[in-house]
Amino acid sequence: MTNRINAADRDEVLFAFHQAYERPTAEQIVEWTNRYPQFAEDIRAHAAVAWDWAARPTGADQEVDEIVSARAYSQALNLIYNAEMSSAASEKEATCRTFQQMVAAVGKETYLLAREIDVGRGVLADLFNGWMRPPIRQRLLDALLGPLRTTREEFNSALECALRQPYLGHAKADQAPVVIQRSCDEIIRGDSSMSQDRKRYWLEED
Repeated sequence: MTNRINAADRDEVLFAFHQAYERPTAEQIVEWTNRYPQFAEDIRAHAAVAWDWAARPTGADQEVDEIVSARAYSQALNLIYNAEMSSAASEKEATCRTFQQMVAAVGKETYLLAREIDVGRGVLADLFNGWMRPPIRQRLLDALLGPLRTTREEFNSALECALRQPYLGHAKADQAPVVIQRSCDEIIRGDSSMSQDRKRYWLEED
């Protein structure tokens, strides 16, 4: 009985989808698969067939061009795949917890956190803004996990988010802002606020 109801629901959804879009776009396909995840595979297949039929020559007596049909079917599948990958990436970025959010969650400012672990403020600013290329020194990573009340996995996720969308700063009037990412070691060595002893500490391995 349940299978019969599901089949009827599926047919109703597919019919509505067909009525709404003769040749659905990738965004429309993703929208409907998100709305009806239980029928996602059927919606994708129906969309691909719709593209296939839309590419066929009109007229009852006209022979179907199989190459054109195959290309249309392939194009539909590629559009669906690319749109779903883009949607998944957008969802990942939307759920990404940034370093700035972590700092705010523990009621701190970047300069206070830098003072707490005794590292240059610029080092943390570069890390949090997405200007520090991995790998991050283990000693620095370990020093931040406790004060930020986070895990290594969440830290790595925030790092990926920062690197994907680095803070660009203010653009000059005659040129676009440019992000110059440097290694962790370069940033530590170049920090003017730390003593040489302190720099050596952060550059040492545990």
